[in-house]
Amino acid sequence: MLAHVPAQPSKTDLGILFRRYGYGVPDMERARRSASNALTLIVEDTIQPYKKSATKNAEHIHNELKLFELPWPVQELRRLGTAEVKLRISLSTFMLPNPSEPARGNKYRYASHNLRFKLNRPNEKAGAFIKRISKIAEQTDEGPIEEPDGWMFGPNRRDVGSLQIDQLTCAASDLARRNLIAVHPVTGWWKAKNIPNPHNLKARFALVVEIDAGTVPAELYAEVQAAIANVAAAVVAV
Repeated sequence: MLAHVPAQPSKTDLGILFRRYGYGVPDMERARRSASNALTLIVEDTIQPYKKSATKNAEHIHNELKLFELPWPVQELRRLGTAEVKLRISLSTFMLPNPSEPARGNKYRYASHNLRFKLNRPNEKAGAFIKRISKIAEQTDEGPIEEPDGWMFGPNRRDVGSLQIDQLTCAASDLARRNLIAVHPVTGWWKAKNIPNPHNLKARFALVVEIDAGTVPAELYAEVQAAIANVAAAVVAV
């Protein structure tokens, strides 16, 4: 599969690979060694994407984002130091298609709602993270601007459809400082002003977070298992 891209592929190269193979195939070797040096965290939740605007006859506005402070193997990641680890995040939601014919081909009008995930930057506290996400939540039809953020696909390729998956490779010590993940809405046809009672419309989603240390000996799972009861999800106004 990787033979179809250069040794140092760009996001454009990976986009071509994505169209041909999707998000890849199961890796049996990884599955067999994932007892201690890899872990998976799963969140299933609902979100109320939109609410009525206080301005008369205006389009509905975004209502909330979900902020997850995940139980992170901080000490073990710090111990691994500069060793590279992979973070893989998957976000899945069930959308309702717009029955209107003109909406086809427009990703912001065809789906009832659209969700995005964001990861905090190293040492970025919850308050600053929420403020940054709130500023970029108002997507337009022009789409996001690509940033050198270290993600394999990046937002231009990732932020489409009801299933979004991306992978980040970084130093373990950097990942130790990035345990906040936000799920937030962007435009969908539920946001149109002619939709009555948007506060009654809720969307289900699943968030899957994987950390993989590869062949590096690590005990990622044990530390998280001890802290799993402290998982907290906060509902924050956008």
